[in-house]
Amino acid sequence: MYFHSVTLDKDRCKGCTNCIKRCPTEAIRVRDGKAKIIKEKCIDCGKCVRVCPYHAKVVVTDDIGMMENYRYKIALPAPSLYGQFKDMTIGDILVSLKSCGFDEVFEVAYAADIVSYITRNIVKRKNYKKPIISSACPAIVRLIQQRFPSLMDNILDIMPPVEVAGKIARDEAKKKTGLSDEEIGVFFISPCAAKVTSIKNPIGIEMHIDGAFSMRDVTA
Repeated sequence: MYFHSVTLDKDRCKGCTNCIKRCPTEAIRVRDGKAKIIKEKCIDCGKCVRVCPYHAKVVVTDDIGMMENYRYKIALPAPSLYGQFKDMTIGDILVSLKSCGFDEVFEVAYAADIVSYITRNIVKRKNYKKPIISSACPAIVRLIQQRFPSLMDNILDIMPPVEVAGKIARDEAKKKTGLSDEEIGVFFISPCAAKVTSIKNPIGIEMHIDGAFSMRDVTA
């Protein structure tokens, strides 16, 4: 069954149609005075979450308690996490994450630098169709799959930064601790509904992440 991170709280929905007007894939209808998300069309971009005045659209993430299922826990903070705190340095934030129960923190920003370097070299060597489209955003990839399939060959065949971070962090942890894959939990601290969905439903790639926590749950 396909997992969607964007869900509807019917009790809050007033059927106002704001979400219908903003949805890029026409995945929402109003039936009997309530919005209905058409799962086959939804790309979990989160646009409806941002525009709903009644907060009827909700992003579902993993329960932070699932960390207890693993002996060694790794946090993958998104770069946008650092902008949530005005009076803390990046170093302070990374230390604070360890106080939340993580054994290690691996920055997704580091993996983004690696992906940028690889991208520049691949684009130089290969004759990609123009325009060249990054694979970093799963919402964009799924939007192209649905609405613009002729552009599929324009997407760079490169793992997104969060997946690169997950793989490197897991491989390094296995060498460092001697633990197996099953004993190591890798968790993305996500600001993005689409990335939460991509962890549950990988787009043709091997998954190296075990779960996704919302920034709100981690920073509460």
